[in-house]
Amino acid sequence: MTLTSENRDRLFSERERELKFVVDDLSRQSFRMSTARMVFFLSSAGLLAIYVFADRHILILLSSFLLFIAFLSAVIIHNGINRKLAYRRKLLEVHLEHIARTEHRFDQLKDEGSDFICADHDYSSDLDLFGRGSLFHLLNVAETYLGRIKLRDLFLTASDPDKKTELILERQTAVRELFENPWLLQEIQAIGRVSCRQKRDPKAFIEYAAQETTGREVTVRHLVLFASLSLVLTISVVLSVLSVINLYPLTAIVLVVQLILTAMNAERFKHSFDSVSEIHRELYMYRSLFEWIEKTAVQSKLLTEIQSFIRDEDSIRGGKASAQLAGLNRISVFIQARSQPLLFLFLNSLFLYDMYCMFFLRRWIRRSGTALRDNLELLGMWEALGSLATMHVVYPECSFPAFRKKGEDISDDAFFRANAMGHPLIPRRKQVRNDFFLPAGIALITGSNMSGKTTLLRTVGINAVLAYAGTVCCAEQLELGMMRIGSSMRIADNLEAGLSTFYAELLRIERIIGKSKSPLPMLFLIDEIFRGTNSKDRTDGAQIVIKNLLRPWVIGLMSTHDYQLCDTVKEDEGISFYHFSETYDEDGIHFDYRLAPGVSTAANARYLMKMVGIE
Repeated sequence: MTLTSENRDRLFSERERELKFVVDDLSRQSFRMSTARMVFFLSSAGLLAIYVFADRHILILLSSFLLFIAFLSAVIIHNGINRKLAYRRKLLEVHLEHIARTEHRFDQLKDEGSDFICADHDYSSDLDLFGRGSLFHLLNVAETYLGRIKLRDLFLTASDPDKKTELILERQTAVRELFENPWLLQEIQAIGRVSCRQKRDPKAFIEYAAQETTGREVTVRHLVLFASLSLVLTISVVLSVLSVINLYPLTAIVLVVQLILTAMNAERFKHSFDSVSEIHRELYMYRSLFEWIEKTAVQSKLLTEIQSFIRDEDSIRGGKASAQLAGLNRISVFIQARSQPLLFLFLNSLFLYDMYCMFFLRRWIRRSGTALRDNLELLGMWEALGSLATMHVVYPECSFPAFRKKGEDISDDAFFRANAMGHPLIPRRKQVRNDFFLPAGIALITGSNMSGKTTLLRTVGINAVLAYAGTVCCAEQLELGMMRIGSSMRIADNLEAGLSTFYAELLRIERIIGKSKSPLPMLFLIDEIFRGTNSKDRTDGAQIVIKNLLRPWVIGLMSTHDYQLCDTVKEDEGISFYHFSETYDEDGIHFDYRLAPGVSTAANARYLMKMVGIE
């Protein structure tokens, strides 16, 4: 099933009704089964009470027993219904979030990616990639920590000078396969969410699991010794209780020895057990997600490679990923049991419980530890690709970009052409889409305040980010070369560092110029250049920047209110001019946000001041 702009809303509405019907039906089943199990239990308990205190007829006892069996059966059935209900509720929750994405209702989406904001990055803060109302906020459907990390890395791919067209095209094919069945996208997200809502970093355990075995290891020979001690302890207790022989002193000695052994190894085992405990809640989620991927039919090269690695039953790697995580999950459950102080004391004094936990944990690590990092990173990549596929859910009419073939001249890669291009963070009904073509040089963008200059720069930049990530772009057609991106747009002072706004802008632009000196294709975006200084310095400074950026392998957009600058450089080769305009009538000022060739001469600051009451 492929979504289109014509059928998406209808299909999503039908899907919502279906899911709500299933949830309501399962809720009724759960209530009925809850009532049945209560009736069975109370009836069984009542008959047992009658048998004990009144009539000791064997039929009453048998009836009580059968009702108790019915109660246990009802519990099992009820638990199964509740598991289905929990999954369907999460699936409905995920589906409603996808609807919210199509309507840009960011308040309904939880993960903003604010932890990835980096003001010093080449372009991410300028292009609204992370934070509230960002591209990450709109698209991210990853339920694992590494899934979020992989999506972040894909958004930052544009800064990599070594990015390969072949890898991007592989991601495009995988993304296409995923968005052709949008319900599968929702299923894997719901599976992850019903299992665990936390997204903690598994780094500590991954690093621990990848370590070579060092120091003393708990071996099978040790387990035989521990079992022997436990057997001696058990026999001593039994014989002493039966008064056959007084072995309480021996019992006390064995208890003390086992507690001493536990204490001697407590510090050595602590790091291992803490590493497991940190991801205990996520293990069941990982196992469930791996099981889903292992059984899902895929065809694209990248998804097939991920699935093949996860499915690999090679005994050297510990078997399939889901089996590996199921084993680790069982061990983790046993390790968590020891977190209760009284239970810890009881289990270790009687059975040397920690030794057994450590033995099975180290055995798992020897078999599967080295594969854990790869498995979790591949799972994260699958989720990241699913997030990229969500772009098509939001904009079904959009298309994959084409990449300009490398020519003999490096300047061939500095190229950008778009038809009907819009900004993906602006709802479709409010978008005004523009064509834009920059085969070489610098485009100076002019226009009055609020006319759309900054939005155009961000539109070009964010669509380039989407292109290099490997998903559809917010345009009918987009063709571009393999370029790095550098920007200077959202500038702020820094009192702590002693930076004024103007000096902070100088540093950003200096970084762009520095990167442009290496002969690698580059796209730069500079908004309102040198807005923090006087008009003469602004014009002179902008001319110097333009001179430094007019290189064969560099293209870029620079917005400005400085019409004197436009007059100064209008004869320079490699400079093109575009502008936005507005109209006025009795109802006020109107912007059409249509990009047109040439230089604007409009000014509206006084009009806007009057609109807000400043006269």
